[in-house]
Amino acid sequence: MTAQKEDRRIRRTKRLLRQALAELMNEKEFKDITVKEITERADLNRGTFYFHYTDTYDLREKIENELSDSFREVLSSYHPTPENYSTRQMLERAVGFVEENKFLIRTLFNSNSGEGLQTKFMAVIEQIIVQAAAQLYPSESRLLNKYRCRFLSYGAIGCLHMWLQEEGNLTSHALVDALDEMFNDVIHL
Repeated sequence: MTAQKEDRRIRRTKRLLRQALAELMNEKEFKDITVKEITERADLNRGTFYFHYTDTYDLREKIENELSDSFREVLSSYHPTPENYSTRQMLERAVGFVEENKFLIRTLFNSNSGEGLQTKFMAVIEQIIVQAAAQLYPSESRLLNKYRCRFLSYGAIGCLHMWLQEEGNLTSHALVDALDEMFNDVIHL
C-alpha cells in the first residue's frame, strides 16, 4: 500500500510540474523559463524538481517522450485488412488523444521548441501508416508507399496543429471526417 501512495504522489508531482511548465510556456519563451519559476508555480520545492529532472530541457523532453509513447500506444492497435480497411478508427483515436491532452499538446506545438513533439507525433503516424500500407498493398513499391506515408503523416500533424490553434472552428468529428476523406484520396491514387 505504501508503494501505491508513493506512486500516486510521484504522478501528482510530475503532473503539477508539467502543468506549471505548460502555463509558463503560454506566458513566455521556453528558453526564459527557470526551474525556480516552475517549482513556484507548482508549489513544490526545487529539490523535488531535481529528484525527477535535471533541468527545464529534461522536463520538456520527458513530457514530449511520454506524450509520444502514449500516442503510439493509442494508435498501435490499428491493423487494417484489405477486407476491412478504414483510416477512420486510427484518426478517431489520434484526434481523441489530442483532444484529451489539448492544453499540453497545443502549448508544445505552439512553442518555438514545439517541433520536437510534432516530429515525434509525425514519426508515430508515419510508422503506423507504413505498417498498414505494407499489409494492404504488399505488391506496391515500398518507395511509393514511403512517400505517401510521409505526406499523410505531415498532413495529419499540420491539420491537428491548425485545429488546436483555431479551437472551436471545427468539431473533432468534422476534423476526423475531413482527414479520413483526405487520407482515402491519397491512399487510393
